[in-house]
Parts: sequence; C-alpha cells; structure tokens
Amino acid sequence: MNLIDELRGLGVDVEEGVERVMGDHSLYEMMLGMFIESVNSSQVRVEDFEKESLEGLIDRIHMLKGVTGNLAMTPLFARYTEVLGKLRSGQPEEAKAGFEGLLPIQEEIINCITRYQ
Repeated sequence: MNLIDELRGLGVDVEEGVERVMGDHSLYEMMLGMFIESVNSSQVRVEDFEKESLEGLIDRIHMLKGVTGNLAMTPLFARYTEVLGKLRSGQPEEAKAGFEGLLPIQEEIINCITRYQ
C-alpha cells in the first residue's frame, strides 16, 4: 500500500485533490504536509469551544474547512462544514460535539500522511 491508496481508504478523494493542483502529484503530496502544519498552527482544541470567543474559533475552523476542501479530504471537509455551521448558528455545544467526532478521523489522516513523509 502507498500514501494515495491509504488516503483513498480513509475517504479522501485523491483524484479531485490532484486535479485541484493541475495534476501535479508531488505538489499535492507537499500540500498534504502543509495540512498537518495548518492543523498544528490553528491549535483548535475541544476546550476552546467553552473558553474562546466564537469569532476567533470560527476563523480558525473556517481556515481548516478551506484547507480540507482544497485537498478533497471529504470526511473532514464535511465535518468542518457542519461544525462551522453550528458555530455560526450559535450552537457551540453541538459544534463541540461535532469537532470531537472529527478528531479521530483527522488523526488517522495525519498519521497516514506522516508515515509517508
């Protein structure tokens, strides 16, 4: 198995992601590494849903939604979209639950990318 096959197995639409970077597989793989950097730099944590202003949290979640969408990380994009919608609707507890649900998926994808980079 390789990175692309494993990502497909995790629900990532690799073909769409590669299309978004004009068919450049190397660039796509580089951007996967940048995804990990984005997650680390955003530092969204579960406790932020209770402590932080919604505006700051919305900005960071929106950024992660965009990154996952650009890379065609379909399972994460769908969940970040849901979390963002809940935050914007003033439902931080529901958003927090959605965020907690996406963390294991995100961790699997990050671990997969890390194994190959």
